[in-house]
Amino acid sequence: MTCYSFFKKKRLPLLLLSLVFILCSNNLFSQVSLRANLDAAHFKAVEKGHYLEIYYSIADAVFADLQTKNNSAGAEIVFNLVITHGDSVWATKAWKVAKSVDDSSLAKSQNSVVDALRYMVGDAGKYHIKLYTRTTGPMAQIDSAEVTVEIPAMRDDEMCLSDIIFSSKIGRADEQSNPIFTRNGYEIIPNPAAVFGESSPIVYFYFEAYNISQRLTGDKYKVVCRIENSNGNEVEGTGKAFRTKRKTTEMAIEMGTKIISKLPSGTYSMIYGIADIDEKIIMKSKKTIFIYNPSIPFEKKDQFTFSDVGDKSFIDLYRQGEKELDNEFKQMVYLIDKPQKQFYKKLTIAKAKADYIKEIWVTAAAKQNIIGSVYRYIYLKRINEANVKFKSVFKDGWKSDRGRVYILFGPPYEVERFPNSVQTIPYEIWTYSSIQGQGGVIFVFSDRTGFKKYEQIHSSLIGELQEPDWQRLITKGPQSNYTTNPFQN
Repeated sequence: MTCYSFFKKKRLPLLLLSLVFILCSNNLFSQVSLRANLDAAHFKAVEKGHYLEIYYSIADAVFADLQTKNNSAGAEIVFNLVITHGDSVWATKAWKVAKSVDDSSLAKSQNSVVDALRYMVGDAGKYHIKLYTRTTGPMAQIDSAEVTVEIPAMRDDEMCLSDIIFSSKIGRADEQSNPIFTRNGYEIIPNPAAVFGESSPIVYFYFEAYNISQRLTGDKYKVVCRIENSNGNEVEGTGKAFRTKRKTTEMAIEMGTKIISKLPSGTYSMIYGIADIDEKIIMKSKKTIFIYNPSIPFEKKDQFTFSDVGDKSFIDLYRQGEKELDNEFKQMVYLIDKPQKQFYKKLTIAKAKADYIKEIWVTAAAKQNIIGSVYRYIYLKRINEANVKFKSVFKDGWKSDRGRVYILFGPPYEVERFPNSVQTIPYEIWTYSSIQGQGGVIFVFSDRTGFKKYEQIHSSLIGELQEPDWQRLITKGPQSNYTTNPFQN
């Protein structure tokens, strides 16, 4: 199945459109995970404007899983794509993918259904892409993935880069090539998951640069493409970072490979762009890439003063099912960033999830100079305590502002509680004797609603929300933000 579509703008109410699709499915109790992957990129068109290309994939094993759980002769997934630009729906499309799973080995297949859509775009700006997936049959389920692409306002006198495509294969196009995967004489099979590792040790990449003479002199230049770790340092062993090219036209087509078989699991950044002949980078961009190599030991950080190798206290982590692992990862929200969330979402094996969770615990514990499993025990214990201490009608205690501070920094040295009065709304001041070597750190929480929904309004800790004039926020009167409406933000 191939989709090759050019759409005009459709001005429809976004909320209504989303609700129509969501309400198409009444039974959302199935435990089948759709595991859809989504990516997108923009490229300059030969004529005026840009192409917006959208790539998606879904594993063969998902169809096998659905067929088994629905006890049917085949499996079918309905896709609904919604693209918004500004406050309006720009384009929509719906289609189906069906498979009949005759071979039982398909359940263990590493292959996926991979497809793409291409749109002609005239206006610059951000395009938000959301792909809903819905199973059919009595055990229907909805899932979704989303990504945003920013189309630049390109001028003929400015150099510009396209987005980069991570691919599982790049080769010369021929009569057998799929037109939707063909660009400038090459067939580029995208990897929307952007996950590479044991089963995909080579990263193929492709990007374009436009109007290169505007910033380059002479007939030669260099392409830069390197992989950096989470600390922004270039990793070794993946190939040369710079490659010399000859300038022949105003558009440069760049493609190549990176070998990542020796990299430990984790999130990385692919830095790509154009440099002059002296390797001075003129224009660059970056994109997150995910590596899963379970046989490669995790990189040891300089600040590690201990080892978790052979630590039996992590044994219960590996005994957990995917549901329990997913729940533990959600509770680690105060320790992880967006790329780590994206990487975890792409893991489909329990052991892979457990390995990655352990890495995060060990890394976070290094900052405390304690063993990873010990930090995990302390952190999860504080979550349970926060649920008891700070639970409200609005949310679980560990998700509250006070819960976050309690989990990260432990019980405060002193708590001063100030109840509701004529002059002030209820508030608390937490004092810590020492955090990160600062000493004498305070956190201030106020209950604007009167329903024990305490929110952080100030802290003296570097990196936290700071409001030197926080007393104004707890004072009743025309100048305050006090409200008795518990649903007001």
